[in-house]
Amino acid sequence: MRKLTESPSLVELNLLSGYLKKEGIKTTILNEHQGGTPGVPHWALSVWAELWIVNDGHFHAAQRLFEQYQHERTQPPSADWQCAGCGESNPGNFEACWRCAQARAE
Repeated sequence: MRKLTESPSLVELNLLSGYLKKEGIKTTILNEHQGGTPGVPHWALSVWAELWIVNDGHFHAAQRLFEQYQHERTQPPSADWQCAGCGESNPGNFEACWRCAQARAE
């Protein structure tokens, strides 16, 4: 098992974990209950949640996907598009029309 990244945001790590799992990479999150715990003495070190790759053989693929994930998050949102089937306006990140489910025409 190898650590890929850490973050103060458990939500962010769960999103990344889902992104990797979709690609067949098994992950686990450690320290998810440590950061921001009420009652922790002021002198305690901050502990962020960590995302670990379960299979060491998947680590380099996970690194590449992590870089791709970070790149995608920094891109401006796509422009809205109009469905060729029903004419409905759809957000740029939709691959199919929300109204009639027709795939987005390229």
